[in-house]
Amino acid sequence: MKNFKFQISNFKSKKEEIPHLGLEDSPMQNSLFSKKASKKVFITAGGALIILLILIWFFAVNPVLTLKDNLQKSQGLFAEAQQGLSEKNLPFLEEKISQGTTLLANCNQPLKKLAWLKIIPKIGGYYRNGKLILESADYLSQSITLTIEAISSYTDILGFKNGQEATSSGETTQGRIQFLLESGQDLAGKIDDIHQNLNLANDKIQEINPQYLPDEFQGIKIKEKFDQIKETLEQANQLMGGSKSILENLSYFLGKEEPRTYLVLFQNNAELRSSGGFLTAYALLKVDNGQPTPLLSQDIYDLDNRLNKRIEAPRPIKDYLPNVYYWNLRDMNLSPDFKVSMENFYQYYQTIPQVYEADGILAVDTQFLADLLSVLGPIGVPSWGTFSSESDDRCFGCPQVIYELERLADKPTSEFRTDRKAVIGPLMHSILLNMMGASAEKMPKLFEALITSIEEKHVLFYFPQEEKQEAIEGLNLGGRIKETDSDYFHLNDTNFAGAKSNMFIEETIEQKITVESDGSIIREVKVKYQNPAPPSDCNLESGGLCLNGLYRNWFRFYVPKGSTLLEMKGSEVEPLVYEELEKTVFEGFFGDKYPLHPQGGVTLVSIKYKLPFEYKNQDSYSLLIQKQPGTKNHHYQVSYGKEVKEFDLNKDRILSW
Repeated sequence: MKNFKFQISNFKSKKEEIPHLGLEDSPMQNSLFSKKASKKVFITAGGALIILLILIWFFAVNPVLTLKDNLQKSQGLFAEAQQGLSEKNLPFLEEKISQGTTLLANCNQPLKKLAWLKIIPKIGGYYRNGKLILESADYLSQSITLTIEAISSYTDILGFKNGQEATSSGETTQGRIQFLLESGQDLAGKIDDIHQNLNLANDKIQEINPQYLPDEFQGIKIKEKFDQIKETLEQANQLMGGSKSILENLSYFLGKEEPRTYLVLFQNNAELRSSGGFLTAYALLKVDNGQPTPLLSQDIYDLDNRLNKRIEAPRPIKDYLPNVYYWNLRDMNLSPDFKVSMENFYQYYQTIPQVYEADGILAVDTQFLADLLSVLGPIGVPSWGTFSSESDDRCFGCPQVIYELERLADKPTSEFRTDRKAVIGPLMHSILLNMMGASAEKMPKLFEALITSIEEKHVLFYFPQEEKQEAIEGLNLGGRIKETDSDYFHLNDTNFAGAKSNMFIEETIEQKITVESDGSIIREVKVKYQNPAPPSDCNLESGGLCLNGLYRNWFRFYVPKGSTLLEMKGSEVEPLVYEELEKTVFEGFFGDKYPLHPQGGVTLVSIKYKLPFEYKNQDSYSLLIQKQPGTKNHHYQVSYGKEVKEFDLNKDRILSW
């Protein structure tokens, strides 16, 4: 029994020592639990992945695809709108603007879903640009819609088709001027809303960082297009801002309350001067209730002969204009700023006995006359002949009107005429008569020719009254040298006794902008003057007409104030550096020792200088280039880093990088 108990106790003892093997502790069950856990993790991960994919689709892929699709649609829509604008089809243009507004609304929702991208470095820059582009486009769309509504009564003047009779359905140009006089104030009242939206659109565009724009998308050069849009929008904003003041003063300018008298100066841009051309003749024009009437026209030498003062010639005339010892009225447009030139001119003009007081001064050049005749067609002037814009082989293809004016004014002849430049008055009278009586079909082309001539600075205005002067400057009609906080460039050429060679000379300007490692900015400019036309017979004894001769040029580069000249080549004299018009000026001259010869002659002028400010990496780079009045549209090539912009300078331009 004791043995039995012992065995039992042993058994119990052993039983306690034997581990309890439950079902859950078996290798088989561990495998089952492992599979369940894996399955649970897999289901959880799979569910999370599905949710993530849904979120990616909803907040990334789908919005991007939608935006891409809308962008492709916008390309076609933009092309169609451009076509409608070029064809001046107002109903078609309205339809495309409406479609564009809908497309913008469709873009906003998917872009909102991409808002999370803005926290990601670099990618956030692209998102912010996209948001700014849509906001700008929205304001621009509203502005265009308001503009279409505002101009609906003036479609025949502007040449737009609107599918209905325009309110301004006068039969002649004179009738349309009367309509403008009556409705100008009403139109001015509509400008504010248009300008406000344009201003907001422009502000948004200015905020866009070009670093976060693709160079190209589906064959479209995005950055290049952006620069064009930015420049156009800025100009449109300036145009709309200045239009209101012009419209508010229209009744004054056109003599609605009382007649206005304008002194008209003819600048011969074949003999280029600082603000447009040699002052060759003048006329007086009365405008009464929109009706212009020429009063007289004379050679500019008539005024100089009546000026009872001998004014000491300024330094440039003493240095570079042979055999001229006094400052004559004909040489007083020495400043590239037209207002400054006219302030000098008008103060001495007023001292001449029995001259007309002028409410304003209007300066036009020969290109303006040619542009008008290209629309009006050939015009006969009694006792003087017929004038047209057709190409004339006698002057290497220049317009016939320019050749005839030069021939009548300067060609030695046995026929005696007391004032050969008096042709200007009768010609102007004939042009005005034809303009005022022009049919509705010609009105849009005349309007376009006028706008182009103003934009290209072949027509300039000056008013002694400060308020009126501010109004015309608002539309860049005053030929002013502008102030800017950015980089600036203006090349000014002056023909001192170089015949009428500017009629034939071509200029190309190359510019290079280099940012040094320390942030300093070095500018290099190369100007190439070339004269491909054959020389004229400049022998007085043979009776030839001296148009193309040896060219003598006083040149000036206007750059940001405080710039440092490092080098100048191509000048026969030591370069002068001084400050004028809130700019630094680099001055030189060629023509005494090495004039530019006709028939293939080439002269090169170059400068290298350092700007007074430094470049910071976060800054965009902006350059304002101003065109000299009276010049051809010279070809420019401007490089900044690897980017090169090429264009013909037909107006003031702002370049951005």
